[in-house]
Amino acid sequence: MGGIRTEGLAHDPEEPLYLHRVPGDRWRVRYRTLDGDVAGVLLLLEGGATHPMERVPSPDPFQFWQVDLDGAEEPTRYTFGLETESLCVSDPRVHAYEPSAYSTLETPDWAKHAVWYQIFPERFRNGDVSNDPEPVRSWTSEWTEPAEWEGSDGQTFWEYYVYQRMYGGDLAGIEEQLDHLVELGVTALYLNPIFQAAGPHKYNATDFRHVDTSLGAGEDYEEATAGEDLLDPSTWKWTPSDRLFLDFLATCKARGLRVVLDAVFNHVGVAHPAFLDVQENRDASRFADWFQVRSWEPFEYVGWAGFGDLPVFAKEGGGLASEAVKEHLFEVTRRWMDPDGDGDPSDGIDGWRLDVPMELPADFWEEWRTLVKSINPDAFISGEIWHRADEWLGGKHFDAVMNYRFADPVVAWVGNVERKLTVSALDARLAELRLAYPDEATFALMNLVGSHDTDRIASMLLNRDRPYDRSNQVQRRDDYNSGRPHDLHFQRQRLVALAQMTYVGAPMIYYGDEVGMWGADDPTNRKPMLWADLGPYENSEQNFIMEDHHAFYRGAIALRREHEALRVGGFETHLTDDEQDLWVFLRTHGEEVLMVALNAGSGTSSFSPPVGDGEWSPLFGDAPEPDEHGSAPMMMVGP
Repeated sequence: MGGIRTEGLAHDPEEPLYLHRVPGDRWRVRYRTLDGDVAGVLLLLEGGATHPMERVPSPDPFQFWQVDLDGAEEPTRYTFGLETESLCVSDPRVHAYEPSAYSTLETPDWAKHAVWYQIFPERFRNGDVSNDPEPVRSWTSEWTEPAEWEGSDGQTFWEYYVYQRMYGGDLAGIEEQLDHLVELGVTALYLNPIFQAAGPHKYNATDFRHVDTSLGAGEDYEEATAGEDLLDPSTWKWTPSDRLFLDFLATCKARGLRVVLDAVFNHVGVAHPAFLDVQENRDASRFADWFQVRSWEPFEYVGWAGFGDLPVFAKEGGGLASEAVKEHLFEVTRRWMDPDGDGDPSDGIDGWRLDVPMELPADFWEEWRTLVKSINPDAFISGEIWHRADEWLGGKHFDAVMNYRFADPVVAWVGNVERKLTVSALDARLAELRLAYPDEATFALMNLVGSHDTDRIASMLLNRDRPYDRSNQVQRRDDYNSGRPHDLHFQRQRLVALAQMTYVGAPMIYYGDEVGMWGADDPTNRKPMLWADLGPYENSEQNFIMEDHHAFYRGAIALRREHEALRVGGFETHLTDDEQDLWVFLRTHGEEVLMVALNAGSGTSSFSPPVGDGEWSPLFGDAPEPDEHGSAPMMMVGP
């Protein structure tokens, strides 16, 4: 093709990267070439219409081209014209799409502007000792020291009493500390599971219909739910714990905080009423088709990830094997999104974070999304997807995902030494992700750096050069340093936090990161929250609250909230300087243009800002003095 390298040419209308609907009944079409091969690309529609395509920021060695078109009612055939300095040729491949096969992704505006805070309820704050399960450990006790009852049955720390210990955290404790959250500047809460379940993490649900009594009002669950029928929603009651949560929800909303709950719809715990019935009645149970049973005699079933205490729902074809399971989950969804059933969702939760959603068929989520949006079009749906999530963000399933694909390269850039990611490689990986997802999803992504499933960010930076979320559990690796990170590592954590607050997407803070908590992966990352008024802590290393660290988080969050460009503005890379380890990018919204300069190197750096009509002035950030270990100076300027 006249010097154009054909191996670089690509377009696939079945991939959102190349073709997807955008709000306003428009289509976004993209085409890929190798960088430097062509001077221009034309979209050539059947019937003779021609549309010039524009260059968009692209990862090496490619160049992507893009154009937005008005919506079409009928299937359209098209190809691409490639222009060089001396000729114009057509790609011989002709493509077609059926408009009815594509959905438009529209995500809630509030989610694009959100600053998220993830709370593990059992470990955040004990606000009501009357609901404490027995036995409960002292909040300030030394993590590695057993309580008098721990180990009395022959268990050891790692096998397995540390995983089941309880500290008494509850909804009253979260409400008691809403001032902390509001003053920090967060606007949306993601709560790990709160439904009735044994133990601290609640991913082993006993009942999706009811809030856990140890998190709520402390009543007897069996007595409160007596007479209920899982298959008949008209028999479902509102327990004291349920009503306490609804009151908590109203209080949060009055304080400007959205609340999203963890939906664990793939599996339940062994105490779930349906599973208990199956255990007792085997294939004669009303719920016999609910679970993935391998054998009735002897009774064998599938547990999620091999865990026998997490029986999974059976799947068949493109959905759940049991229609009754689907209807039950749909009724649970309605219950928490519109508690009084009056058609006004303002008294319900603001959305869902979906646990292991890839374990359930996509057809289920497509139908479930339709239900959710019919109840509350402004509800937010985010999936726990660790890999690239293109197939889930086309408008039929989720609004966004927990963006581990942001966390991985950012941590590798800021924290690693021998396995360090260069800033140019970081920029390329993030550019690839921005291209892969529709803008509606990109601006709503939950940009976390750590969670209840990873080691904490400060400990990641202390234990450098490890792959993200690998080799990070004390119980499995004797070379993991679970001690207190040094000031340098907290300094670098602040650089990561500033990247979260200034990059595209909605930042998410894992509880306690803002006050200097650290720890290896599960369960060490789930220690009780540090509170100054509860001290002193038995572990002297934890007997502190990092006020300067906390103040930095407040300032960085305030910066994001003050500038719309940092929330929904366009993104443009100005500079990636691998030698200085310097990343400079622009965020633009209307007439507001902000420039962010982040330096992960070992000293100060310099660069030339873009030339414009006005001067640039500092907005945020004092660069710390470099030391022999390397510093993380940071600066933000705006016109």
